Amino acid sequence: MQAEAIINAENFDQALDADGVVGKFGLSVNGGSGHSVKLHSEVSAKLMWKHGRHTDLAILSYAYGKSNQTRDTNNAFIHLRHRYLFAQHWDLEAFGQVQQDEFARLKLRSLLGGGVRWSWKSDTWGMHLGAGSFYERESLRASVLPPSHLWRANLYAAVHGQLNDHVRLQDTLYYQPAWRYSNDFRLLNNAEANIVITDTLTLVLSLDIAHDSRPPAGVKPSDVSYKTGLQYSF
Repeated sequence: MQAEAIINAENFDQALDADGVVGKFGLSVNGGSGHSVKLHSEVSAKLMWKHGRHTDLAILSYAYGKSNQTRDTNNAFIHLRHRYLFAQHWDLEAFGQVQQDEFARLKLRSLLGGGVRWSWKSDTWGMHLGAGSFYERESLRASVLPPSHLWRANLYAAVHGQLNDHVRLQDTLYYQPAWRYSNDFRLLNNAEANIVITDTLTLVLSLDIAHDSRPPAGVKPSDVSYKTGLQYSF
């Protein structure tokens, strides 16, 4: 279902060189008054825990918004991921996810999957390539059809780098085709700029371009969204 159907686990990928925990908390609020009254907000949390060859990630988000007193945004997700470094540059991954999006007609989407990831990094730039698969179950709002069950491939490529002491850039591309239906696929490209304000506070600018080749009835196949927010790191 649009951009929220694919959760970008790479936009938190600043690898820890030593065991420990790092986290980020984000908040964005957009509003307006006059001819139209708007208020949209989003809160998010991202945690990473490295212990030996293992790395655990948790990503949570909730967005809600109204325009002219009418709700037009209501979505949430939880994404959990475990990585195991089994060789230099190579990780095994296992992940699970649950989410809902009222205005993409998504009552509940849950999935479990895994795969392999190759990583490379220099002092300032890094790259990740991932391949795997997952099993998903989807229930749609206001639908008489039973929940759908489907296996999908999960392919992604991510590049991130430090432009200077204050600006970090990244771009991630996901491709998730169904194994049984070649014309059923999802794409997401996420671009992000992180501008450091203080040691713990960052301004985040992001752009998502998403496409679902077979969206639910009444939902557009393509979606473009952009966000501006503040992120606290520890």
